[in-house]
Amino acid sequence: MKTDELINALVADTAVPPSPVHRIVWIAAALAALVTGALFFAWLPVRGDMASALTDPRFLFKWAFTLSLFVSALAVATLLMRPEQTQKGPLLLLAAAPAILIIGIILELIALPAEQWLSTMVGMNSHGCIVTIPFLALAPLLVLIMAIRKGAPTRPAFAGAVAGLAATGIAASYYAMYCRDDSPLFLAVWYILSALLVAAIGALIGSRLLRW
Repeated sequence: MKTDELINALVADTAVPPSPVHRIVWIAAALAALVTGALFFAWLPVRGDMASALTDPRFLFKWAFTLSLFVSALAVATLLMRPEQTQKGPLLLLAAAPAILIIGIILELIALPAEQWLSTMVGMNSHGCIVTIPFLALAPLLVLIMAIRKGAPTRPAFAGAVAGLAATGIAASYYAMYCRDDSPLFLAVWYILSALLVAAIGALIGSRLLRW
């Protein structure tokens, strides 16, 4: 091969765009959502008042929070697959779900009498929430971490924690159809504790499996 031909061939090779590995995370998330859904419907019943709950702003707010947690964390996970990613961008994206929750808490405190705040925050399903959501999140957590391994995250523990938040978003979105505690005050304690627990598990797993 002549020198000019070799140079042209090398240029052509470098012009081919890299494989969009971030798509793997979204595909993995879709698969994880299907698996979690199958586990949920096989294990737990949908609440009996689901039809009326779909018209209740407080119930719909639960989905707004859990789905925003899922989408924002998954978007951050795709960013963390790239080693050149800076830290500021991901942290800003992760603020979306907490911001939504804070708005809901403020509106709930305005709407409810002060003497009902504590009982509403404790709710009726606190124990089930702190156990069931992390359990449902385990499968999507492992699927997402294995997908993130296809990239090159430079902060493995952080990437694992973010995968945990995304997995929690999936699990909590399903669990919301079983749980009758719809108050943002309940979410602020028990859903957040569940998310932190799964994020901690994800950070532990990620620190081991996402190193390169």
